Amino acid sequence: MHVNQMFEKKTGRYLLQFQENVRIKGKTKTRTVETIGYLDELEKLYDNPVAHFKEIAKTRTADQKRTYTIHLDEHYSFDQEYVRADQNSHQTKGEVLAFGMMPLSLIYHELEIDYFMNNRRRYTKARYNHNTIFQLLVYGRILFPCSKIGTWRSRQQLIGKMDFSEHDVYRSLAFFASHKTALLRHLHKRVSALYGRDTSLMYYDVTNYYWETDEDDCFRKRGVSKEHRPEPIVQMGLLMDERGLPISYGLFAGNINDTLTFSPMMGEVDETLEVRNVIYIADKAMMSGDNRVEVLVNKGGYVFSSSVRKANAQTRKFILDDNGYEYSPDETSKYKSRILPVEVQVTDFSTGTKRKLIINERQIVMWSKKYQDKTRYERQQALQKASDHGTAENNHAANKYFKKVVVNKVDGQIVEHKEYVRVLDDDLLSKDEQLDGYYLICTNVVGLQHDEKPFTGSSRFLDDNMIQLNRVVDDRHIIEMYQGLWQIEDTFRLTKSILKARPVYVVNETSIEAHFLSCFVALLVLRILELKTDRSFEMGKMMHDLRNLQLSEDIDDIYRLNNATNIIKRIGEYLDLDMHKIRYTMTELKKMVAKTKKTH
Repeated sequence: MHVNQMFEKKTGRYLLQFQENVRIKGKTKTRTVETIGYLDELEKLYDNPVAHFKEIAKTRTADQKRTYTIHLDEHYSFDQEYVRADQNSHQTKGEVLAFGMMPLSLIYHELEIDYFMNNRRRYTKARYNHNTIFQLLVYGRILFPCSKIGTWRSRQQLIGKMDFSEHDVYRSLAFFASHKTALLRHLHKRVSALYGRDTSLMYYDVTNYYWETDEDDCFRKRGVSKEHRPEPIVQMGLLMDERGLPISYGLFAGNINDTLTFSPMMGEVDETLEVRNVIYIADKAMMSGDNRVEVLVNKGGYVFSSSVRKANAQTRKFILDDNGYEYSPDETSKYKSRILPVEVQVTDFSTGTKRKLIINERQIVMWSKKYQDKTRYERQQALQKASDHGTAENNHAANKYFKKVVVNKVDGQIVEHKEYVRVLDDDLLSKDEQLDGYYLICTNVVGLQHDEKPFTGSSRFLDDNMIQLNRVVDDRHIIEMYQGLWQIEDTFRLTKSILKARPVYVVNETSIEAHFLSCFVALLVLRILELKTDRSFEMGKMMHDLRNLQLSEDIDDIYRLNNATNIIKRIGEYLDLDMHKIRYTMTELKKMVAKTKKTH
């Protein structure tokens, strides 16, 4: 502590202050501790006020001094499977740093996103760094998800230079959107190079995201919301590989039918990613004649589920005929298949009309006792709700199981005027119950016969429009392919719950595209982190620990780690990052950030 004499131009007088030098974020700054008073007034009280208060400053400085020892190599230890650090370390004062950015930075730079951004921003006249802003959007989406302005306000939590304005963030969105296609191609090539991505199978599904607004526009439109919300939505189609790593995505107007999103995404794979002979796996929303025929034209394969309840009489008979089924040892599941020519409706784009076409298809029927029990439980719940609260005015949900009969309420005789009673339709209910537990998979994928010799390549397209894999492919293999679709449903839950990708706050189409691009990259980074850690941790726990992992300044340039867990320790071990020390110097932190950038 020292005494400072400050001259005030306004009064023409000297003001005495107690001041001290402090270290803030590695820089020495001077701050005023106490204002003593004007020098001319103090001279009336003291012979030499400057000397007098300098002695007081020395005394205060001596009182403030404390001697203690810090071991910078000390680490947290964890003896239990899942525990947190000591509770005292949870207390933070003032600004904190998000230490959870370290593994994210390593993957971000491993994917060479910094190289991609910096290479393209050279051709702009912007004074801000697009790569730094994109890092903020990606890391922020994972560590402190919120609106763009909220993310910008939290930027100082990241270790590094974040010297750009909130307007720079919004200005940069158009740049990101304009390079979406190139970035997706770049990421696909990097993931393929680093992890040997298998593109022979691609999973596809559609979800939607809402805005908290009542106004539609050309892109945000009211449609069938997956969350049953009335607000305008935007559709997203997502492609994912067999290991759960996202490949590409597409955005569509909210009123576009799910089925119509599939063709543009196939074009994306063919033209942008330059991948051929893909086998697409999707649910029954993609089961249209146009989609199946387009896959065949592209010499690819499909594994689509189909509604057993909407099946024709001949297919229904095949499903319910117990002949030919192979049962599991405990008889809780069974399956069988057949290959046959089927008739599909395709669109003649020259006339806009539909025409019939015959294609060969392999149909696999699967029955599961667990699925049957689930279906019957859900139907019973719906029937109870419809019985208690349903009306005769519609056939929504379980109301379809109730017949509307016009009767005279006095004597029960049928009359012409419309007074309804609702009666359970036992025939319809019994008909539906017969199909409980069954699901139908339609595909053009076959394999080698057991005595057939392998051929060159991984697959080949046959003259009968079947795609043949260079291995034996029985019914169970196809069923296992289809069952992998749960991963993409889990991915959608991740984007909506943990990454909080909705509601969306940006409004124009370019900004919306940039928003979802940053969400897509954040999702890819998380899935790669999951892969790098051998899927050892439940995603929710890992995200919780990364978000709570913070650094707070202990003393000058020394930061204490708060909320460390054994999950954090193990993540560090997987990635060769020392992430569970009790204290770090700012120099150590900068070196660690630099290490995460030297991955290529």
